[in-house]
Amino acid sequence: MFNSILNQAFEQYVLDRVDNILIIAGVTDAKYRKVVKAADSVLSQLMKIACELEAQQPELLRLVMEYEAATAIESGLAAEIVYREGIRDSLSIRQEFTAFMQKQI
Repeated sequence: MFNSILNQAFEQYVLDRVDNILIIAGVTDAKYRKVVKAADSVLSQLMKIACELEAQQPELLRLVMEYEAATAIESGLAAEIVYREGIRDSLSIRQEFTAFMQKQI
C-alpha cells in the first residue's frame, strides 16, 4: 500500500512538473510557442469546418474532438516518458559518481 501511495505521488509530481515545464516553454521558447500557436490555429479551423458541416457530417465534429483529446494525451504521455527517463538518467549518473567518489576515498 505504501508503494502505491508513493507511486501515485510520484505520478502526480511528474504530471505537475511536465505541465510546469510546458508552461515555461510556452513563455520562453519561441519555437515551441510558434508550434503551439500553429496547432491551435489548425484545430480552430477544423472545428469551424466541422461545425459548418455538422448537419451533413455529424460524426466529423466528434472525430475532431476525439482527435484533439488523443493528441493531447499522446503529447502528455510522451513528455512524461521523456521526463521519467531524465530522472532515471540523473539517478544513474549520481549513483555512478557516488560510487566513483567512494573508491577515491
